[in-house]
Amino acid sequence: MDRPRLARPGEFAEAMRFTDMVFRPGQNGRLIVQRQYPHAYRDTPEYERRLLLVRDEGQVVGCLAIHPMTIRVEEARLTTGGIGIVGTHPRRRGEGIMSAMLDDAIRRMERSGFALSVLGGDRQRYGWFGWEDGGAKNAFELTTRLLGAPSPSEAALQLQRFSSTTSEALCRRLRRLTSSRPYWVERSLVDVAPLFDRRDRETWVCEAGGRLAYVTCGGPDRQPRPYQRIDEIGGDGELALGMVRNLMRRYRLDRLTATTGPNPDEVSLVQPFSSNWRRTPDCMIKIIDLATLVEQLRAVLLRRARRARVGGTFQLEMTDSKQLALLKLGRGPRHRLAMPDRSFVHLFFGMLPLAESLAATASPSSAAASFRPAVGGRAALRKLADILPLPFYIPPLNHI
Repeated sequence: MDRPRLARPGEFAEAMRFTDMVFRPGQNGRLIVQRQYPHAYRDTPEYERRLLLVRDEGQVVGCLAIHPMTIRVEEARLTTGGIGIVGTHPRRRGEGIMSAMLDDAIRRMERSGFALSVLGGDRQRYGWFGWEDGGAKNAFELTTRLLGAPSPSEAALQLQRFSSTTSEALCRRLRRLTSSRPYWVERSLVDVAPLFDRRDRETWVCEAGGRLAYVTCGGPDRQPRPYQRIDEIGGDGELALGMVRNLMRRYRLDRLTATTGPNPDEVSLVQPFSSNWRRTPDCMIKIIDLATLVEQLRAVLLRRARRARVGGTFQLEMTDSKQLALLKLGRGPRHRLAMPDRSFVHLFFGMLPLAESLAATASPSSAAASFRPAVGGRAALRKLADILPLPFYIPPLNHI
């Protein structure tokens, strides 16, 4: 069996057929995964080189993709490798193919200077390789009872469904609507059309009185309708709510689940009209390079430290990968914080406040013990609890 290697020219279609066989069996070579994620899987040399393949006697037996992403956390920009389509041939599972691909992908991301990696999947499976649940997303149950019926002006709104023929000028405007969100993924102009024109979602755009808004909806089983959820809302908030009322009446919907990140503006827009809501981890995160992560977050952490009056130097040690980094927050004592790699994901991007994580370490359970720092580390955690963890969010349209 060959070692993992990057895809070569002409291997893209074969890789997509293999991925469909693994994840979407019975699709008769229609390249379903590529159509569901057109922003990530494109038949071009640039995107072909994102694929990592394993062959045995000439046949593809494993495939994985690494997608460069820039994730915004307030003023910080985090270089990130998004992992997708981790697939092993169904008859070759248990032979270590996935492990070989992930180990190779981690080394490639280290050499490429990524601070983080993100993926979606089973926590136990990917936890062995250092990924851990992190970030936060909200699911709000919007109901017509709380939203109310559309007003006459809302009922008269002209909604345009986004399609491949949408003008570049409108794409530019839609991109600008998300350019200031504090917890987001940077989107290039060429990403806008494939993100919004998807076989499993529909995006509606509306302009009224100089205001612009959009709503992206999706349905069950990778079908756009009947709508069950709202994956993204952007632009003028009141106009967007009017669009939601309009769509719910048009399609005779009683409720929709709206997903948002931790941005207070997004939360405050939909929470008043929700019958209930819940917060869950957004994805799995692995710290690829601790020193790079600390450097990219430095401005955010210094600003938060000044506001919270936290000072000192923190020597951070990831005990699994033996990584070290210094976090300097001004004058103050020196602290040492040594923990397992996955515990640092909770530290920087955990969904729970550090105070709750610290309280859990009093439990004898193995899960709680994974967050237990080395001697002296609790003092460091108590100080860092005033500035960490940081909100972290990848919008559903950017998931791969």
